[in-house]
Amino acid sequence: MTSIEDITPENYHIHLDNILEIENRSFPSPWSQRAFIQEIENPISHIWVLLADNQLVGYICFWLFDREIQLINIAVHPDEKGKGLGRHLMTRMIETGLSKGSQYIWLEVRISNLPAKRLYHRLGFEEIGRRRGYYRETNEDAIVMVLPLQQKESVRRISN
Repeated sequence: MTSIEDITPENYHIHLDNILEIENRSFPSPWSQRAFIQEIENPISHIWVLLADNQLVGYICFWLFDREIQLINIAVHPDEKGKGLGRHLMTRMIETGLSKGSQYIWLEVRISNLPAKRLYHRLGFEEIGRRRGYYRETNEDAIVMVLPLQQKESVRRISN
């Protein structure tokens, strides 16, 4: 059984070590503890953790502002990949955007991150540009992607 928990200044200490473990195992230049705490304190930032059988298996961080969402960070524990957990987190973020009246969701993804790019395409994101050398530690380009939520809303109304 899975559940999503919102991370707040009051409860972050419960999950921060597990978030950092996943972060460190997932990225060549992982965020620091301070970076996560800054996001927790940021009023437009939302961090959710995904729990499966009371074990933290993934997290997502996004900004919700001015009728838009910007995906900041998402990771699933390496031992839990391929189970649809990233898709679950992304779907919940999209549903939140729809319920809040957001018009777009934006993200950047490493050009080499094929699994993430496949997931984003399956969710309806479109490639709209590239940021050259965006990832400084590897000088890798980022692909900029957007999901126009008006289209998702019309699909949702038709399917209900």
